[in-house]
Parts: sequence; structure tokens; C-alpha cells
Amino acid sequence: MWHDYFKQLDAYLKWQQQKMQSLEQAIHDLQQQYEQLKKKPRTTIEKIEYHFDQLKVETLEGTLNIGLNPATFGEDTIENFAVPNSQTIIPQPTPLFRNIQTAVHSYLQEEGENIIARIEQTYERSLDPTYRQFILQDIARQIDDRIHFYLRQHGENEKENEQLQQNIIAYLKRDIEHSIETFLKHLPREETNE
Repeated sequence: MWHDYFKQLDAYLKWQQQKMQSLEQAIHDLQQQYEQLKKKPRTTIEKIEYHFDQLKVETLEGTLNIGLNPATFGEDTIENFAVPNSQTIIPQPTPLFRNIQTAVHSYLQEEGENIIARIEQTYERSLDPTYRQFILQDIARQIDDRIHFYLRQHGENEKENEQLQQNIIAYLKRDIEHSIETFLKHLPREETNE
């Protein structure tokens, strides 16, 4: 009985000794790696300062998404504009869609410059006329998507309804003014004619 006990104790001590040797070897390897890393030259990056106010934009290309701010209109607004990977089916415009589209495009053509001028005055900004036209054209490109968004929100199968039409037109006018205001409010001073 004692013989078996001492045999097990001896085996256990040998196992512990092997384990300690392997751990000591791992520590030794880690110390060598650490020493090698210490010898390598280090790159020190001091304080980095960004001066975005000193940037000058020569050309501006692409689509400017004005007014599509999830914090402003709710979290699901942006998702409604996402283009799915599947084949997109373009619905045939209904008379309601056409009426709203005509009214909003007319509003943008007739009042767009005045809206921008009024908001420029509010925020003490002055934009170049070509920049104003760029903003209006970009908004005009987004109108159809916004009309579809509001028609889906109020039920696409709604029969033509004068009150619905006026509500959607009012929403779109509000969106236009809000998007221009948001854009000018966050536009850096260097991009204006000041």
C-alpha cells in the first residue's frame, strides 16, 4: 500500500517538474521576444492636429443628400431609401403622384431661390449662384423618392384624395426648407462667399 502511494507521489512530482520546465521555457521565450521588440526602432506619433478650416474645395462632385438625417426624421427614414440588391420594380406613376410631383417641382422652381436667400440671411451666409443651383438640382433629384416614401407611409392604394395630396405637398415643402436649413447651418464658412 505504501509502495503504491509513493509510486503515485513520484509520478505526480515528475509531472509537476515537467510542467514547471515547460512554463519556464515559455517564460524564457516570451522574454526573448520582448527583448527583440525593445531593440526594434519605434515610431512615435506626437500630437496630430487637423485643420479642416484650412481646406479649400476646388470641385465638388457626387450626390449631396440633404435632409436625410436619421436623427431628424426617425431611424427608419434612411432605410426607406436603401436600394435592395434584387431587381427594382418601378411603379407606374399614379395621378396622385403626378399631381404632387408637379406641385412640388413648381414650388421648388418658383420659391427655391427665395428659400435659400431667406435661410442665408438667417445664418448670415452668402452662397455662389452656381452653388445655389447645385443645391436646388440635388433636391429636385430626390423629390420623387420622397413622394414615394410619403405615399407608402400613407398607403399607396389610397384613392386620390385632395387632403392627402395637400398633406404630402406640405410635408415635402417642409422637407425642402428643413434640408436647406440643415445644410446651410452645418456648411463650413469657407464654402460660402465670405
